[in-house]
Amino acid sequence: MTKNTIVAESYNLAVDAGFSSYLEEHATSENCEIKVDEEKLVAEIEFEWLNSKLPELDMQTPMEYINSISSLEELTELFIDISSVSDVGVPDILMARLEEYGEEAADKLFGFVKAWLENKEPKKVLAVSQSVYAIGCFRYPEYKKKLIELLLECFRDDLISEAVCAALVEYDVEVLEDLIKTFHATEQPEIQEHLLACVAEISRDNQSDEIFNFLKHAFRVVSNLKLAVEVLGDYGDGRAIPLLRGYILKNIKEMDRSTFNHVRAVIKKLGGEIDDLVYTSQS
Repeated sequence: MTKNTIVAESYNLAVDAGFSSYLEEHATSENCEIKVDEEKLVAEIEFEWLNSKLPELDMQTPMEYINSISSLEELTELFIDISSVSDVGVPDILMARLEEYGEEAADKLFGFVKAWLENKEPKKVLAVSQSVYAIGCFRYPEYKKKLIELLLECFRDDLISEAVCAALVEYDVEVLEDLIKTFHATEQPEIQEHLLACVAEISRDNQSDEIFNFLKHAFRVVSNLKLAVEVLGDYGDGRAIPLLRGYILKNIKEMDRSTFNHVRAVIKKLGGEIDDLVYTSQS
């Protein structure tokens, strides 16, 4: 067993044990739903793990081992080994070490992703997802376009698409214009939905007339009506009320009850009147 494998497996075991211990400690017969601050819990688990001496590493701690790595190649290999078995990503210290190498680290991870696309080895899919997300966290300008191109290439792969979207969201407002331009340039429904979801996530705290007009346009053209309606509801701009009411009044005879109720609920959420909107059963 290599040292990388030892570190990766010990991290995964530490996280599993930490979550199990937390759940056991907080579980009661009266409290079936346990709220977990996952980010805080992982940070606590990670701190303890980093400073625990491992007999398999000749009593070296994971922190000492990671800090002893002196090449980007070895750091990338460790990143892949850990992220291949971890459900919570990689330790922050490893991300920090990779960032020391600047854009070259993003190039390494992206090269791994592109190579994986040639064979799609199942055991590496989590590592690919984490690599994509890590690239987004680095936020190098050159990778905005590369990530969008990756989405266009992999839009049918849910796990990779979700990772790309999460990576793009890390760019925040810096990538909004690129996302909107790409949306207008494609007619592929799945790609439009992914791009809309990205814009929606970023725009929650960055509202503008331009964004609202885009969301209105998306509502009219995307095939996933419920997604478009939900996005408008989460965006929270009352100017969407006439649009949604108009849609119901125009299409009520063709709408199924589930869609009708969904749109009606969002209108109410936005502060609109709904008493006059009564479902008409389809004959």
